[in-house]
Amino acid sequence: MILLLNAANRDAFPALMDDMFRIRHEVFVDLKGWEELRRPDGRETDPWDRADAAYLLAVVDGRVVGGARFNGGGGPTLAGQILPELFADAPPIGEDFLEMSRLFARSHAALKDLLSPVISELLVAAAELQRIVGGRGALTIRELKLAQALLAWGGHPEPLGLPQRTRDGVLVGVMTHATALAARNLRRARGQKGPAIWWAGRPDDAPRLYADVLRVDPVGPEWEPPAGFTPLERAHLRPEEMAEAFWRGRLG
Repeated sequence: MILLLNAANRDAFPALMDDMFRIRHEVFVDLKGWEELRRPDGRETDPWDRADAAYLLAVVDGRVVGGARFNGGGGPTLAGQILPELFADAPPIGEDFLEMSRLFARSHAALKDLLSPVISELLVAAAELQRIVGGRGALTIRELKLAQALLAWGGHPEPLGLPQRTRDGVLVGVMTHATALAARNLRRARGQKGPAIWWAGRPDDAPRLYADVLRVDPVGPEWEPPAGFTPLERAHLRPEEMAEAFWRGRLG
């Protein structure tokens, strides 16, 4: 299950949030060797784990096995601050897109296989989230192999500079444009038969597919994000609020 945690429900899931930070430390510090991120408490956090960050978490039996983080693009981005050399021009800034970072899966195998099942499911969910929130898409740093795979699967990753060799392999800065067609292509290529994002307001709530609350598949061509919000603001709405805004605009 890929669970969306945002400003509306994140505080209700402290155990999952703590699990995510500890597993990120395990993945990025212990496995990948990013020693500058090592912390005595074993929790990997950085300045982009802000109050307005949203997260997609892959959850199995109550434990986090993978995830990704989303921030707004209106301020300095992680990509622009950490690896500005990946961009041919100044790193983009704007409220009309999200930034995706800290994509991970909890396994040694996932470090070697960028197309592991958990990573694949997260990428499909990320495309769905981009459709839900609208805007230009998501700014992200990708390993070149993964960017090429996204293109082969029918996605729409736009390179923003030339690939560069780094300590983590060959990386490229991209803006992923989640059109309805691109998002459907990713679902089909990765074997996802329907919506991927789940929602629960509290741990004791039965999770529901976000699309079921909307009463429309956000990957379908009929979905149109409700006006009057930035992508980041939409990312923090409860699905009931998103559905109300969508159907009010459609029926009004």
